[in-house]
Amino acid sequence: MDDLASFFNKKAEELKKERKFEEALKFVDEANKIREEEKSPDFWYKRGIRFCEFGEYEKALDCFDNDLTLHKKSYETFFTKAKILFQLKKYAESVECFNKAAEEHNLQYLQASKKAEHLKNAHKYEKALIYTDLASHEKPLDEAFWHCKGLALLKLRKYDMARSCFTKALEIKNDDHLVLYDFAKCELLAGNEQKSLELLERSCNLDLTNKEKLRIDNDFSSLLENRQFRTILGL
Repeated sequence: MDDLASFFNKKAEELKKERKFEEALKFVDEANKIREEEKSPDFWYKRGIRFCEFGEYEKALDCFDNDLTLHKKSYETFFTKAKILFQLKKYAESVECFNKAAEEHNLQYLQASKKAEHLKNAHKYEKALIYTDLASHEKPLDEAFWHCKGLALLKLRKYDMARSCFTKALEIKNDDHLVLYDFAKCELLAGNEQKSLELLERSCNLDLTNKEKLRIDNDFSSLLENRQFRTILGL
């Protein structure tokens, strides 16, 4: 958008030379509006999300990096950046961002808890209650976080770590068919065929479209002659 603001200013200068002052003023106003938007704390984050919507992932990453540099680091920025890095197949960097996202999430809780304890010790109980309430409302990392991180670890063939993430996701939402499907893939690639089949059966029972995915998913090709696998597929 900074480029757009420059474009508007340039256009305004051209119109001034043509003595079209009223039209020039409109372009100046647009440029100023964009400059004001840039001052917003969530400008770069929102801009990054916008680039994501258009599949401009590299530009989105630049925006998220600007957000992390210029403003307070946040769970949301790190988490979104981690998902973009996964899309770009930068799996090691993606896992690193997932870890930073978790650190930021936990830090918010710890800061609120420490502040509450400090105020209690200072006998400022009313203020302490505010921070205690903030800490109690910090939500734990959800299944989407653990699922996404598990996928990145799976791509890196870190099966034990991926298994741990998928397990945590299912502890939060035990009927998530997508997590079950990817967990099954993890177990198969780790050499646990029977466990994989059990997870696949649960996944397909929850959502029949997973059977169609299985037919074309090469990661499960080693099971094509397995009787239980063929039963799951309905063959």
